[in-house]
Amino acid sequence: MLVRLVYVSYAKTVMDDEEIAAILEKSNKNNRRDSITGVLLYSNRYFFQCLEGERTKVNQTYLRIANDVRHNKCVQIQYSDIDTRLFSGWAMEHVAFNGLADQLMLKYSETGLFHPYEFSAGQSLSLLTEIAESRQKLMPVKKSLFTWFSK
Repeated sequence: MLVRLVYVSYAKTVMDDEEIAAILEKSNKNNRRDSITGVLLYSNRYFFQCLEGERTKVNQTYLRIANDVRHNKCVQIQYSDIDTRLFSGWAMEHVAFNGLADQLMLKYSETGLFHPYEFSAGQSLSLLTEIAESRQKLMPVKKSLFTWFSK
């Protein structure tokens, strides 16, 4: 049975591009092994992540993530059975926001800023769906990182 798990957390310190790249490199390796797909959004110390895959593997991955000392305030905002993946083919991709008011964030946040603790389960799914539908426009061919800048 496939599931989708979405959580938010807060980094204990500001993470630079190299630290995020190291997280993504390890995530890609582990997720390919476990047939997990998903996406990681990071900005202003906030993490917002979607994991999709077989229930046991997703649960094990989330528990490992939740115990990572680099972040805290880990909160699940959605967990559901799914028939299809939003992020098939993405072992773990990254979307970075530059922290400024963003047109996309205006749909999901009252301030237009990336504050994922404010997202309801419905808002988080809508945001993830929009990212998944936009990925072909945002990612030429196959890149492991892309940035979503404010308009």
